[in-house]
Amino acid sequence: MLAGKVYSGRLVRPALFGGSPEWTAGVRRHPTAVVAAAVVLLVCACIPYAGFPALYLAAAACGAFYAANEPLQLLLLPGKGAARLLARKIFTAWRNYFLMTAPFAVLALLAQPRSAWMAAAWAPLAALALLYFVAAKYARYDPADESPRWPLAAKLGATGFLIPLLLPLSLCLVVSYALRAERNLNRYLHDYD
Repeated sequence: MLAGKVYSGRLVRPALFGGSPEWTAGVRRHPTAVVAAAVVLLVCACIPYAGFPALYLAAAACGAFYAANEPLQLLLLPGKGAARLLARKIFTAWRNYFLMTAPFAVLALLAQPRSAWMAAAWAPLAALALLYFVAAKYARYDPADESPRWPLAAKLGATGFLIPLLLPLSLCLVVSYALRAERNLNRYLHDYD
């Protein structure tokens, strides 16, 4: 099952990622992709006007961490209701992403100070993309299905963060998925409300 696909090395501890099973498993499953992304971000930070778009694409790539469902026991561990658990998952995703990309953002600002205006667009768009992926995951969360298929609307919504023409659809889906995620999680976490 899932345990056979995950590198169980000692370098990547859950505490490093705020206890997030998504980030821990994602980094353990794809260590070479993480290193390659770091190298690409390092190179892009030194290229004029490429640093912040690369950081934004990294946020969209981190959405892949939210493709698989964790077991219900992991959701029950914090002992929180649906709204509080969803908020915790979103804040943890933001924390992990911005802590991991902060050195590259600082390097991009130092190497290319004229591209500083792009940071004003990068931070909220990256946060919105991560919010979308977390909400989309828990809107269709089912502990019996380890790797659920994304419906077409969810795929288009994710594409909206890469193609500006579809961004309004993504914004609508963020709201819809956030509301649906809370209702869906209430089915499994009703003892904590």
